[in-house]
Amino acid sequence: MRRFHWGLLLLVPLVAGCAETLPPPDLHVLSSLPRESATGPGSPAAARGPAIGVEQANLPEYLDRPEIVTRSSANTIQVSRGNRWGQRLQGDITRVVADNLRGLLPSDNVFVLPLRRREPLAHTVAIDVTSFERDASGNVVLNAYWSVLDGQTEAERAGARARYVESVEGEGYGATVAAMNRAVNALSRDIAAGIKRVTARK
Repeated sequence: MRRFHWGLLLLVPLVAGCAETLPPPDLHVLSSLPRESATGPGSPAAARGPAIGVEQANLPEYLDRPEIVTRSSANTIQVSRGNRWGQRLQGDITRVVADNLRGLLPSDNVFVLPLRRREPLAHTVAIDVTSFERDASGNVVLNAYWSVLDGQTEAERAGARARYVESVEGEGYGATVAAMNRAVNALSRDIAAGIKRVTARK
């Protein structure tokens, strides 16, 4: 018993030492589209833009995790321990879409919900993501349904079920995240076009 006890004491520092040698994970975030100063936030055109609320994007549970997920087959996913999101992917998608809409419409009055506003919202944007990862072929695929709702009645005014495919240009998870970023930007452009159509009909 005593030899076994001392063996455990010697093993604990070895295990602790191995754990300490693991490098910290790389953190990744999505980024918004660049915009021109003439139409970006703070410009006269943006100040006159409609008040728009962007709801938190809905994601399936397998994507709602710190690790970046990739798909190795139709029914198998893999997670990377060394590459993680800098914030929850749900919040990152929502933040980037809202920021993109400020430049694409343009409008300074785009807010991430829930946020209490004194002025009524003209539109509410909802995004339901069904899948969003690099697949076995090496492409990033984003499947989502987006909708533009009336800010007061919540009636749907525009929407579409969309699929975005972006090739991964390069090696590593940085290239994968860059392709995911392009897919979110393409989604943002479609939502902005939908809001413009709704506004033009009024």
